[in-house]
Amino acid sequence: MKIFTRAACLAAGALTVGSLALWSPSAFASPSNGVTSGAMHCDPSDPLCGINPVITGPPPPFVTIPANCPSFLSVDTWTLDFVSGNAVGHGTTNKNGDWGGQTAEGQAVLTTSDGIVQYAGHLTEWGGGGNNSGGQSTGGFTLSFNGSGIAGNLTIHVSQGATTNNSGTPTGSHRNVTVTCS
Repeated sequence: MKIFTRAACLAAGALTVGSLALWSPSAFASPSNGVTSGAMHCDPSDPLCGINPVITGPPPPFVTIPANCPSFLSVDTWTLDFVSGNAVGHGTTNKNGDWGGQTAEGQAVLTTSDGIVQYAGHLTEWGGGGNNSGGQSTGGFTLSFNGSGIAGNLTIHVSQGATTNNSGTPTGSHRNVTVTCS
């Protein structure tokens, strides 16, 4: 799933690809104290925003799909994509390190590999990370989708985060994925 790759990047203190790709030099402020900051706003469904697909199936082995969910969630190469919404990304760099994040929210659809929209609903995604000049880093990612479709209701919630110390040694991490169907 793309979500776990993105979260791993955040855990290493990197900015999300979508936010980084859209910053232009005019979006940054770089005063004499060495601080560089930037922000971007975009529609998360726009390919230039770089967010879609948000996640894809089938899920990795550590994700449990309940028995009452449609079988395609476990085996199909489905995608969860924004179809409209708002996204904002931000970042700051100075002599002490880098920090950044992004938030996106809006309408989304879960589509199976045959192009059929199975669920439509609201999606919120947040990611952020940072690192200091000594090497310590922290990053996190959350996602929440609530949709309805032919087979009823679907909720997906993901929470993931990690930290490292100045030597780059992992000092904490969590990963939680909940899928419910009704």
